[in-house]
Amino acid sequence: MPGKLDQISRVIGSIEASVRDLRDRADEDRGIRERWHAESRAAIAAMTRKLDQHTAAVETMRPAIAALELSRSKLAAWASIGFVGVAVFGWIVETSVKFAIAWIWSHLH
Repeated sequence: MPGKLDQISRVIGSIEASVRDLRDRADEDRGIRERWHAESRAAIAAMTRKLDQHTAAVETMRPAIAALELSRSKLAAWASIGFVGVAVFGWIVETSVKFAIAWIWSHLH
């Protein structure tokens, strides 16, 4: 019987050591997860600050962008008007040249 009690005592000691080891690992894992959580919160806070800065920068640029959009549409309108003007001027020049050639040709014959 004493051999069995010694064996049971060793098994219980081994189980206690395993439980202690598991508890130590769980505590270590909990510490690691808490550190990761703290790092994640700090990274999220930094990203939030950067996002707020970018949002503020975009808000300050918004009037300038609106002005550029307006000037771009004005430029497109002026370009269209200019293109029509060049086309009309080309027709006038073409007609004038044809008329001049016809007039000169008629006077030569």
